[in-house]
Amino acid sequence: MSSAASRLVGYSASAYLVRGALVDCGFHGVRREVAALLAEIRPRGVLLTHYHEDHAGNAELVARRGIPIAASAETLRELRSPAPIRFYRRFTWRATPPLRSRPAPFEDADLSLIAAPGHSADHHVVWDAREGTVFGGDLYLGVKVRIAHPGEDPRVLAGSLRAIAALGPARLFDAHRGFVANPVPLLLAKADWVEETIAAIERRVADGAPDATIVRELLGGESLPGWFSGGDYSRTNFVRAVRRGLAPRLGE
Repeated sequence: MSSAASRLVGYSASAYLVRGALVDCGFHGVRREVAALLAEIRPRGVLLTHYHEDHAGNAELVARRGIPIAASAETLRELRSPAPIRFYRRFTWRATPPLRSRPAPFEDADLSLIAAPGHSADHHVVWDAREGTVFGGDLYLGVKVRIAHPGEDPRVLAGSLRAIAALGPARLFDAHRGFVANPVPLLLAKADWVEETIAAIERRVADGAPDATIVRELLGGESLPGWFSGGDYSRTNFVRAVRRGLAPRLGE
């Protein structure tokens, strides 16, 4: 799914239909297309990986049509009272309308939500036990993803990557990269890279290096999304997240 605005900045997002169930429901900027899709396929239910507007931006539309929803309690809380988002996110995706309708819970014997936090605290993947497939939301995105939102936690993400790899998935469907064949080595490679990068950042923090220096030395300088978002989606946030995680240990 993409809109004129999202294409302008080079972004799109995917939802996946599996045996009549829909994984994620897209962003509000494509609500008309999503509404037409819901009318055409009438899904048995919708499973939401997390509350971000490019994944759950049409949750109220889904619920208002009486379609059951599977989502974590934290995801539903976030959707009922969406926090304000920066202009670049409103421009790209549009803001998520509050979830005011009360959806019926959706359950499927072969499709389950598995907690995989790190990208966000409420992040889950959908595990298709019958086919050995992971619908990964934003778990993967690529091996060397250097940019982060303010609430991301790279240490937790590395653990989630290893936990999902341990399921032995035969294939992965990523919300932004599409189909990923043979994902286990890639999930583990990303976990390795994240942990190695965290260790390198920790060493420079211990040396007293400021964030800007660490970003330049280890992450190749600030990214275009970092500038466009005013630092909200940036390489600096990756470094800050690592530094934040050091604070409790430094206080011991």
